[in-house]
Amino acid sequence: MVETKEIDTLVFDLGRVLIHWDPYGYMVGEFGEEVAKRLVERVFSAPEWNLMDKGDISEAQLWKMMEERYPEDARYIQHMKNSVLNLLKPIEENTRLLPILKAHGYRLCVLSNFSYKAFEYVYNTFEFFKYFDCMVISSHVKKIKPNEDIFYELMERCGVRPSSAVFIDDRADNIETAKRLGFGVIHLTEHAKLKEKLEELLKISLDG
Repeated sequence: MVETKEIDTLVFDLGRVLIHWDPYGYMVGEFGEEVAKRLVERVFSAPEWNLMDKGDISEAQLWKMMEERYPEDARYIQHMKNSVLNLLKPIEENTRLLPILKAHGYRLCVLSNFSYKAFEYVYNTFEFFKYFDCMVISSHVKKIKPNEDIFYELMERCGVRPSSAVFIDDRADNIETAKRLGFGVIHLTEHAKLKEKLEELLKISLDG
């Protein structure tokens, strides 16, 4: 783990760190648990979802593919196609930390798997993106976490040195890649713990 005094850059994932993303919870409420589980497995965990995040296929191609593959679930899939962007909301208790961290002198970066259209929506909708110095988005660079190449893209494009950076993500596989490359890490399994974990690591108060 990097020493506190050496940290100058914080690298944030977006989904479940700064932006709410819970399609399963939404689908349980709309369709019931059985359908929700089936759609998570068939659609949201499909290899094509990663292809979309990587920018290899478009959102329209993904949804058309899923509707054709699972005609028995077509009405649910169409509903989700029309609803997913509305599920993306800021985690305000976390996004409010960004200007405070900025005031403490930290460089703030984003490294996130995000489809092109969805990222365009959140970037143009949520004001907190103005606090970031540099962003690497999977669909824009055609690379995807947890692969190492997108981390190297971050290092080169944003001038990030792993030895002086902390990477924050909700997924264990992404955290493992970051650790292997020498980043300090925060594995955020509960989004409400971000403030506490940053204060503990950075030895600062984030009350503001």
